[in-house]
Amino acid sequence: MNKLSFLITRVIVLITLISYTVSCQPDITPRPVADFTLERVSGSAGKIKLTNKSLHSERYQWTFGDGRASTEESPEIEYTTDGTYTITLTAKNGVGQDQVSNSVDITGLVKIAVAAFDFTFVNGSANRVQFTNKSTNADRYQWLFGDGQSSTDASPLIEFKSNGVVSAQLTARNGNSADVITKSVYISEIPTTGSIMFWTNGSGDGSDIEVYVANAMQGLVNTYQSSGTPTTCGQEGNVTYRNVEGTYGYYARSKSRTWSGTVTIKNGECRTKLLPQ
Repeated sequence: MNKLSFLITRVIVLITLISYTVSCQPDITPRPVADFTLERVSGSAGKIKLTNKSLHSERYQWTFGDGRASTEESPEIEYTTDGTYTITLTAKNGVGQDQVSNSVDITGLVKIAVAAFDFTFVNGSANRVQFTNKSTNADRYQWLFGDGQSSTDASPLIEFKSNGVVSAQLTARNGNSADVITKSVYISEIPTTGSIMFWTNGSGDGSDIEVYVANAMQGLVNTYQSSGTPTTCGQEGNVTYRNVEGTYGYYARSKSRTWSGTVTIKNGECRTKLLPQ
């Protein structure tokens, strides 16, 4: 083999080795690069066309700054309320992800009323509830409560009369739209009975006083309090009658005297009725 043939053979072998080495290298997937443009759609103040310009991406996640999202490649979004919204695109592939955000100002839209409210119980009360209006784009309000009460105040204070689940419905309005939201209010621990205590302020003829309410004998008053007024129902020597709220007829009698009339019981209250001597 002459020198020229030897050199040619060496070159061929080297080229073959290089080719083999290159062909054996694994393919490297590049990381994604997120990118997009946005443009306003003609004829709509709130409609935005998004064009995805991401590189090396397989999957996409959009958020639009108003609670909505999309996995489309190049979605179209329409806003319904004025504001500044941040649009974020996350581009993903098998080796990673990349994210980019742009802001868009939306103006000139018809404002849509959105009803919202919270409520809290007034401290120390089982049935007084403060409703706090959190509606947006509204200037008129109508509240309806499941017990028949209603209000047009923005944030009313409502006193419920009985235990149970009560619906609270708010309708928020403006000149162009209305929105309705309903929540349940759980009312409990409202007293469902009250008391009336019969007492007397002198010894009279010295005999006990029989007390009847709703045509049934309730007991005997066999002591007296000569000054002041009792403040607690159930005191020994007096007669305490407990029932649901309402007005009840009564009569009482000692050896030489009688009393009669009506008493009114209010739930959760202790009231007293004097049988005067």
